[in-house]
Amino acid sequence: MSPTEVVTPEQLLHALEVQSRMPILRIGQALMALGVLTEEQLRAGLAQQQLDRSVPLGETLVRMGVVTRAQLQSALVRKMGYPLVNLHEFPVAVDALRTISHGVARRLQVMPLMIHHGRLILALDDPASRHSAIEEVEFISQMKVVPVVGECLVLDTVLYKAYGKLGTDSVDPTIVHDPSRPLDFDMSSVGTSDLLVTLEKEGPAPAMEETAIEQSDNSLVRMINSMIVDAHREGVSDIHIESYPGKEKTRIRFRRDGRLHTHLELPASYRNAIVARVKIMCDLDISEKRKPQDGKINFAKYSPQHRIELRVATIPTANGLEDVVMRILASAKPTALDQLGLSQRNLAEFTQAVERPYGMVLCVGPTGSGKTTTLHSALMRINTPERKIWTAEDPIEITQPGLRQVQVNPRIDWTFAKALRAFVRADPDVIMVGEIRDEETARTAIEASLTGHLVLSTLHTNSAPETVTRLLDMGMDPFNFADSLLAVLAQRLVRRLCSHCIQSRPMRPDEIEELLADYMHAFAGQEAPAEREAVRKSWHSHHGQGGQLLAFASRGCTHCDNTGFSGRVGIHELMVISRTLRRLVQGGARAEELQEAAMREGMRTLRQDGIDKVLSGQTTIEEVRATSNA
Repeated sequence: MSPTEVVTPEQLLHALEVQSRMPILRIGQALMALGVLTEEQLRAGLAQQQLDRSVPLGETLVRMGVVTRAQLQSALVRKMGYPLVNLHEFPVAVDALRTISHGVARRLQVMPLMIHHGRLILALDDPASRHSAIEEVEFISQMKVVPVVGECLVLDTVLYKAYGKLGTDSVDPTIVHDPSRPLDFDMSSVGTSDLLVTLEKEGPAPAMEETAIEQSDNSLVRMINSMIVDAHREGVSDIHIESYPGKEKTRIRFRRDGRLHTHLELPASYRNAIVARVKIMCDLDISEKRKPQDGKINFAKYSPQHRIELRVATIPTANGLEDVVMRILASAKPTALDQLGLSQRNLAEFTQAVERPYGMVLCVGPTGSGKTTTLHSALMRINTPERKIWTAEDPIEITQPGLRQVQVNPRIDWTFAKALRAFVRADPDVIMVGEIRDEETARTAIEASLTGHLVLSTLHTNSAPETVTRLLDMGMDPFNFADSLLAVLAQRLVRRLCSHCIQSRPMRPDEIEELLADYMHAFAGQEAPAEREAVRKSWHSHHGQGGQLLAFASRGCTHCDNTGFSGRVGIHELMVISRTLRRLVQGGARAEELQEAAMREGMRTLRQDGIDKVLSGQTTIEEVRATSNA
């Protein structure tokens, strides 16, 4: 027996502890360090592997005859630190064997050895390369796997003997073993619905208890991957996986253009498996079902041709179940400021505000209203080599060259307020804070803006004037706040009419009067700066065609899934702080007073900006009314 061989659980745990302290190497580096592989041979092996990505590099080098299997195993043990376990002598734990069935162990050519601190220690021939086998065992066992190297004459014999002690000595002769073959994640030939049909055809699903999934695991994994690809292709922002008790089906819903619709329903018995698979993909604790967890999925690991990133949140629900919500992160590139749908007046004044050398600019609205996108568009406008720009975000969704971006982490007490204070000491010109959530962050942001820095941030308020009163209610000093504030931009997203099936007709007089009444409602109780007829004439000059205003609608087509809507457009309310407004803020004025003063100076409300977009054929009045107050 080799002195490096492990034959007892104590030796195995010691060897794993030693491995944890070793530097991380790749298999190619390990073989070169042993002197059995040259750099030219490694390059040739990597080139060969590109032709068939399903074969691990170690196996590719063995097939090419460049290294022997014994040399490969020696590199894994001596240079990469994997414990070498003698499977003929190691006393396998019964609870480890129960985590996966004999058939799965034989198909994957793996051997469960023991469970330590909630992790399954698993022996296999090449743990550095056989990631798909490890992931499948994690998925089936719902445990994290610690891989080690297993040594034996014939693994099937060892497995037969071990599982025979459990009374599961029958072997399925139809299982064909190919240890180098990973799970098939090719999604080009089948869609999610086809994979769902495959799932249901594969025989009875696992029992309602937490039984391991065997026959259906491959199709379920492929279906989840296909579902993510479908969502990305359709422009979906969020994927909701909803578990229900009893025999109710697990529902998967997509949010597209702000509206949820059911994408598919899975048999109830797969609800635990689908949640477990998503947890594995973002490296969360599979066994923890009582607390919410959050993480990220870099989907390129599972499908290299799809560079998708998802933010994942798991939420415990009633009856010991869990829901999962996956946010497909926005494009990594910012949108140009003039592409956000701002009116000419709003675009000019917002641009002027963000180009100021110091002060505070706020972008406000509910979750999912595009605030972060707008701020990054503003940063792109002022992002020049002469400026130092720091951002604190949670999470970082959009990146651009030149920014110094920081991910906050409240779990380690690295908060927005602490990041802000650190930035002030780091010679900034511009600071962007992802969100003002508390009094400390608000106070620090105001102090930073008063000491010669431009501060951009977001807040969850309904309108621009309400933002001022909210911050004053949080205890901000009215004089400091009034001096620092430059502008507040409130925004919402409404669904855009599909450009492929849009139709127009002359607007009826009663429809025009209804829109006029809606538009003028914001001026109630004061002398309107523009009389009703002046507004009507302005509409005709800006939106009229052939002397008539038009009503637009989309009947629905294949491009918009017969919904009549495709994409979204922003509606905005920009309040620029003038001397008059500054005096009102210093006096602690109410939101209504601030709105009246701002409208006299040219501000238009969210509803009014939305009506302008209705007249220009971008959206419908129903969409605008659903997202804004009169």
